[in-house]
Amino acid sequence: MLNFSRLKILRFLALLLIILPLHAAEPVQYLAVGTLLPVMLNSNLDSDKSKPGEKITAKLKQDVSLPDGGVVKSGAELFGHIVSVKRGTETTGSSVVFVFDQIRVGGQTHSIGTSLRALASMAAVFQARQPINSVALDGSSLWDYNTRQIGGDIVFGRKNVQSNDGVVGMSPEPGWVVGIPKANPDAGCDAPENKGIQAFWLFSTNACGVYGDDNEDMQISRKPSDNKDGQITLTSPKRVLVRGGGGLLLTVIPQAVPQSVK
Repeated sequence: MLNFSRLKILRFLALLLIILPLHAAEPVQYLAVGTLLPVMLNSNLDSDKSKPGEKITAKLKQDVSLPDGGVVKSGAELFGHIVSVKRGTETTGSSVVFVFDQIRVGGQTHSIGTSLRALASMAAVFQARQPINSVALDGSSLWDYNTRQIGGDIVFGRKNVQSNDGVVGMSPEPGWVVGIPKANPDAGCDAPENKGIQAFWLFSTNACGVYGDDNEDMQISRKPSDNKDGQITLTSPKRVLVRGGGGLLLTVIPQAVPQSVK
């Protein structure tokens, strides 16, 4: 049988469990903060039709190297959902709030937190794949194409990626670009936390904001109040509409710590 002093200790511990909140463990950070994830949307984001709770998906479009030497392969799936939708009226604008909070790699699903650095319409993605130089039909290949990235960088086939500042990256495979992310304060993007070489797919190294004529009125909200716990907010004075096939340049952020339970 328990003696009196041990009973008192057990009662004291039980009292602590009642009085003190239980703090959840820190979430496991699968991807380093600042890692860029260039993805293509499989789902539409539409302030006229999307519903809160609606599932959304996207697919990674370029291999992403990890600090430990590992690689998240192109084709990895990202999962998220619509948080809230505001349909525009004649006097107020519209908004869509969403999250991408899971990634599936090698059959395993991991929790992540993300913010949105840049967004491109389906038309802008298509345009970035088109050559801007003349290539001979006989014997030519994708390596002979020069293309313009979303944001203005130029990919010179087998050579370097260049901006107005000079060489900013390289193309390891046709349609892929690696480089170091650049700040773009005029568009709302500060210097990146992760200053290593990263994957950009069709985006420029300083890409920031919304690209594509059909998205000219849309903005990515940079207000802290609109970007909490990995929530991404798109706003427009008219309709927020990003069709499947559009591109997102996501940035990994610290995962939100679950609230204490009482």
